[in-house]
Amino acid sequence: MKKIVLFSLLIVFATSCEKQWLDMDPVGQKFETNYYETEEEIFSGLVAAYSILQPKYYSGWSSYYFLANFPSDDAKVVGGGTGDRPEYHEIGDFNTVPTNPAVLQLWRRDFYGIYRANVVLANANPETSQNSVEYIAEAKFLRAYFYFELVRFFGDVPLITGTLGPDEYNQPRDPAEEVFAQIINDLSEAADDLPAKSALSDMELYRATKGAANALLGKVYLYMASPYYQQEYDFQESANKYYELAAGEFEQVINAGYDLEDNYDDIWRYSHENGIESIFEIEYANIDRGGDWGNGRVNGGNIDVQMSGPRGISTDTLLAGWGFDMVSQDLIAAYDAAGDSARKYGTAYGEEFLTEIGASGWEQNEGYTGWFSKKRAPWASITSEVDPEWNFETNERMIRYADVLLMCAEAYLQSGTGDPSPLVNQVRERAMLDPLGSVTMDNIKLERRLELAMEGHRFFDLVRWGDAASELGELGFIEGKHEVFPIPQSEIDNSNGELEQNDNY
Repeated sequence: MKKIVLFSLLIVFATSCEKQWLDMDPVGQKFETNYYETEEEIFSGLVAAYSILQPKYYSGWSSYYFLANFPSDDAKVVGGGTGDRPEYHEIGDFNTVPTNPAVLQLWRRDFYGIYRANVVLANANPETSQNSVEYIAEAKFLRAYFYFELVRFFGDVPLITGTLGPDEYNQPRDPAEEVFAQIINDLSEAADDLPAKSALSDMELYRATKGAANALLGKVYLYMASPYYQQEYDFQESANKYYELAAGEFEQVINAGYDLEDNYDDIWRYSHENGIESIFEIEYANIDRGGDWGNGRVNGGNIDVQMSGPRGISTDTLLAGWGFDMVSQDLIAAYDAAGDSARKYGTAYGEEFLTEIGASGWEQNEGYTGWFSKKRAPWASITSEVDPEWNFETNERMIRYADVLLMCAEAYLQSGTGDPSPLVNQVRERAMLDPLGSVTMDNIKLERRLELAMEGHRFFDLVRWGDAASELGELGFIEGKHEVFPIPQSEIDNSNGELEQNDNY
């Protein structure tokens, strides 16, 4: 009876006061149209933009790290065999097609993040407080981060810097030069207003800092200066000018108080997250809510750790994983040739270690290399007993100080504006290797591979240097095609043909 009476009253009210009813704001509810009215609500929108960094699983498998690492000569896609997650085997074999679901989820993840950053920028008022100024700077950093990822993976992409109405959804691709210009603008403005890492509390270390903006901006300039990007795109400045700009940004980071961890093997340990070497990390947490196979965005753990561990083991030290991201024999041989045992065993563990911790009977499926990624090892101590595969807390080290030292050395060498040797030798000293008297590009290329292996840098380094065809050709890389990934076919279809496919896909 109460429901009938209430329904009748609503009909009377709606028909007698139709205009007033339509004009009323929802009572006791918040929608996007009336939400971003306070500083706290703006901050919640910013947290939502940060949160989209985390997901690697939506309704289909997706990992930005795997898509960066699998096409390199550092990694081998194994898992349960070629029929297990074929989308990843496609990527590792350079057979990626426009309908690959992992590529689609990467595209969506980055544009979700851009949308959320744009919402903050559309609603935050810098005149409100210093907090709002910093929120705007963080949103610009995040938008730049997502766009740099997109332009590296796909080349030309739609450049969207505001919220769109329904009649604007069908966006064409914009030239990568315009996207790079927006990235530079966002990072330059963000660096002016972001705090130093030292100004953050322990609970705030997930947030972008001035050092992170300087480091990412320097990396963007380094890409723009490199052979492939200079040849492919019509930038406004010469390669030498961009190398000089990159060096200037990296120098600001070097002078900001960062340092190398004493022990290379500590970098990816749980106890050293957000440590002295960390410039920007993606945070993961054990929120113990269990698996959500229909919507991985609600989980806080790093499922790439589960994806990378050995299949079929059971120990108190290391849990079983799914064996996808194996370390290549080629990378192990590179460590051995350089006499680099510190970084070899900080990057990989093999059968000897598994036997030492009491493991046995691990699967050796097609492509098995005998070596697993230590940087994403499924340590039993950093996850929950309930659905542990969802709850590994290992952070992603997206920008760290050793990377900056090597990028600055490259910028110095190419521009002639500084001496690269002390920077490279700092990295080598930590690895307990002899210093180099002089440094060449070949030295820097090798140091980057050995220092940053299995962190998602190698493939993009080879592309920007113009070395991908020579180094990856035997693995299936085709010059003029595989420097970028295909635009997801479903996104082309959804755009009513406004989006165009990359060449040769």
